[in-house]
Amino acid sequence: MTEMYPGPLQDEPLAIELHNTLYASGAKVVDGLATEASARAWLNALADRLPSQGHGRPPSREELLQLRDPVREALHAAMEGDAPSRSSLEIINRISANAPRSPLARWRPATPPIADVDLHGASRAEAVLAAFAADTIDLLTGPRREALRACGASGCMLLFLKNHPRREWCSAACGNRARQARHYARTRHRDPARRHP
Repeated sequence: MTEMYPGPLQDEPLAIELHNTLYASGAKVVDGLATEASARAWLNALADRLPSQGHGRPPSREELLQLRDPVREALHAAMEGDAPSRSSLEIINRISANAPRSPLARWRPATPPIADVDLHGASRAEAVLAAFAADTIDLLTGPRREALRACGASGCMLLFLKNHPRREWCSAACGNRARQARHYARTRHRDPARRHP
């Protein structure tokens, strides 16, 4: 039986999904890539969004972790209006370059032409890691950088792309918790009897 990934997956860009493999649950930090099995479960949950080309195995937990820290550092720097560290950019750029992609047209007898991708001999692991790195580069350098946000809910560590002017949270659950906390704080503030039992 295939293990299910228990952490958050919110249809965010790949770079944000990698960032969000460190998340809070019950006031504790949880590493969604803590084991090889959890890393495989996470990759399986994202399978339809990842490149399927390349030979060999998908990336290992260790390979994902080597990219996660630079991605996290770079995204947080971008949100704060700072330049990411040189070492983070070097890792992201190197991993992106490990799987160059170019379009490829294929014709077979009696079938319509199809568009394919040439990875120039890159392995499946390199192709998948390069997809995360390339998405990070796109977020850091493109217009989506301005929409990059940290969740406004207390205790949440997740990032998201703000796709609505009023969006402040990574998910509806975080929004509900934040609204409940504000309501509780207002109610306690207005009712002195509740403050002094």
